[in-house]
Amino acid sequence: MPEEKATAAANLENGQTTAASTPSKAKRLRTPPRRRPPNEGDVVAGGVGITGGGVVILPQHVLNELYHNYSIKQRRSGLKWFLFAAVLFNLWTIFIPWEQALTTRVVNCCVFKAYMTLGALLHIGRRSEQPAFRRFRQPLLTIVPRALWLLSMLHFAAYVMLQASFSPRDVLGWAILLNFLIYVTLPLPLIFLGLVVGFCTYFNCLSLPVGFSRPDPLISDQAAANAVLIATAALIGLLYYFMGEAKQKRAFLEAKKSLEVKMVIEEQSAEQERLLLSVLPKHVAIKMREDLGSSSSEAFKKIYMSRHENVRSTNSCALKFSAIAIIALVERPTSGRIMPCSAYTWDFQW
Repeated sequence: MPEEKATAAANLENGQTTAASTPSKAKRLRTPPRRRPPNEGDVVAGGVGITGGGVVILPQHVLNELYHNYSIKQRRSGLKWFLFAAVLFNLWTIFIPWEQALTTRVVNCCVFKAYMTLGALLHIGRRSEQPAFRRFRQPLLTIVPRALWLLSMLHFAAYVMLQASFSPRDVLGWAILLNFLIYVTLPLPLIFLGLVVGFCTYFNCLSLPVGFSRPDPLISDQAAANAVLIATAALIGLLYYFMGEAKQKRAFLEAKKSLEVKMVIEEQSAEQERLLLSVLPKHVAIKMREDLGSSSSEAFKKIYMSRHENVRSTNSCALKFSAIAIIALVERPTSGRIMPCSAYTWDFQW
């Protein structure tokens, strides 16, 4: 028995470990789980899903809604030009026809104030950072375009009906411009424009001047010419609308593709950083990433190695300290071998 204890202590002092009496069981290898390919149902709350390759999965109705909001937002910049053209026509109706009645001028002035009010509403909360103004601005951006179109129709009808002597040629230019601008400047969807706004504008601009004009033997020819000219302006406006929609659709798809590429790059960068931190210390990895990001061409010629003085192997010190502790526990208290061991400390020069 003493020989076996001495042999065990010697093996521990030399840094050797003995095998256990019972063989240890082999650890089971854990295989990484396979990534399931994305299906149509892999959509998280909100209708957005991301595959392992960084590709954005969006249902068709979500894409249509996003594109609709994007298209309306891009077309809002043309609303000010519709307001500008309507104000110019209103100023013309106030100052140019000198022979008109006072009632007509008062109505035109009231319409001018209404135009200014709508223009002021468009600028409320435009550059404000407060959430209350932003919430108030969103309904205005939906209501003001429709109110502006309705006001322009009422102004056109009031001017035609209040004139004592009127000819369809007097407002033909504004009728042509109005039918063109509603398809180009108003931020409204095409269905609403085609079914309501376009038809009502064309009907009012064509029927009111003819119905309230003075008797003229050539009124039928003038009405046919007005119908052709106004319809041509509306068709040109529709053509411009479709061309703008195609351009915006292309820009929307390019923005979606750029977002997917950005997500793929970010995912690959995060994976590379995790891989780099798994094989290198953090300070070495940071230094290597800074060198790779610099413009120097000698980043791969560096050896990321540091020299440290007065370094002690923790494993060997721990083994030797454990060997002394085992000897102290095995030997009898009366033995003389325990006395030298009690003088050993962790900072002792081994």
